[in-house]
Amino acid sequence: AASVVQSIMSAVDGFSLACPASAPFFGYFGAASAMALANLGAAYGTAKAGAGISGMGVSSPHLVMKALIPVVMAGVVGIYGLIIAVIISTKVSSPRLVDGSMKPQYTLFGGAAHLASGM
Repeated sequence: AASVVQSIMSAVDGFSLACPASAPFFGYFGAASAMALANLGAAYGTAKAGAGISGMGVSSPHLVMKALIPVVMAGVVGIYGLIIAVIISTKVSSPRLVDGSMKPQYTLFGGAAHLASGM
């Protein structure tokens, strides 16, 4: 059993186990989901606030300007999602040339962490 483990470890280096090729997928998916979910929330908030503004415009038109604050806050949620997506995507790093071969630098832990932070 020890010789089998030795042969596997000689064929696969430590970088490949900790940094698989699928790790950046999870990181970029976290960035995409951060932007998509934040903008869905912003759209929903804008729709609900718009319905409230139209209802308020009928009942008491002098308070319409105060009702615009939730629309602005809903837009801020969308911008927050964009900022988080940019921060996550800049943390995903490309492989680097080390001792004549390309070594990945982005771990599966980093990909999972960025996926979770984007959700």
